[in-house]
Amino acid sequence: MLNRQQIIVGAAVAAGAFFLFANEGFRHWMNRTREAQRLERTLVHLRSDQAALSEEWTRVQNDPSYTEYLIRKNLGYVKKGEVEYRILVSSHA
Repeated sequence: MLNRQQIIVGAAVAAGAFFLFANEGFRHWMNRTREAQRLERTLVHLRSDQAALSEEWTRVQNDPSYTEYLIRKNLGYVKKGEVEYRILVSSHA
């Protein structure tokens, strides 16, 4: 049988667990902790993106051939005297 001390310890653990997990403040704290972790991961990704974009911006400013490549690729520009060929792929194969 359980002695008196084991019953008291069991009741104390049960009461502690009840107050810890049934407490609205604890759940709110857990939700805020999860949200902070999610935001930290987002911040890491955004910093990585910012570093890549900053590097590309520096390249655009300092490398005329890269700037020309981007203009041709994204805007479809061609130099005077060049002929642009477009190959259309039929959707009926």
